[in-house]
Amino acid sequence: MGWLRPQDYAIIMFVEPGVQLLFFGLLGTFGPYDTEFYVVGNAVRLMATSALFGTASVIVAERSQGTLTALLATPTPAAETFYGRALLQGVSGILTGVFTLGLGVVVFDLDLSYDAWGWALLAMIVTAVSLSGLGLLLANISLLGTDPNLVLNIVFYSLMVITGANFPLSDLPAPLAMLGEITPMTHGLEAVRRALDGDSAGVLPLLGQELAVGAFFGLVAVVALRRAEIRARRTGTLELM
Repeated sequence: MGWLRPQDYAIIMFVEPGVQLLFFGLLGTFGPYDTEFYVVGNAVRLMATSALFGTASVIVAERSQGTLTALLATPTPAAETFYGRALLQGVSGILTGVFTLGLGVVVFDLDLSYDAWGWALLAMIVTAVSLSGLGLLLANISLLGTDPNLVLNIVFYSLMVITGANFPLSDLPAPLAMLGEITPMTHGLEAVRRALDGDSAGVLPLLGQELAVGAFFGLVAVVALRRAEIRARRTGTLELM
């Protein structure tokens, strides 16, 4: 997956999710888990596209347009500026998740309670915020003038495995399951599942865990971005493509 251009967003937010919905939905017909498990898991996972690639693309776009140096020269710290943009990218992924879930209801006739959608939407918002912190942390690579595309793809597709999107954490080897517990999206995804299953009582504790993980990654991302900004100034890599 490469950098995001404005015309790519329609594909990322609607076309690609639709294709993946069909793939994973049909997989539920033959796989070890039911269709709803795959559809919900991948609807939430696809929210990470904007949070990861969209956030990194913000910095790449500033550099390609020759405005990165001017942005970093403003009184507002770059970390806060980019974190605000990362949040916008993450929240835009909610549209992808809602669209994919809605399409799953239409195509695969999923039985999702209408009353559960409010809690599910709240869980997706929290998950989007949490993923934004991870996206901003990975965006540090692009600020240093290095192409982060390989790392972003590895992380993005790793989310298919370690967050419970396609495999329950209980089915994973212990090291991967432990990694999943401290990865953004894992607890948020489980909260979405429980909300759609009507277990609203189990949603809030999971969202608390998701917020804690997201806050940690967001804090590390801001600190790392400030250090990357200083290093980029020192090494002269601000305008390197």
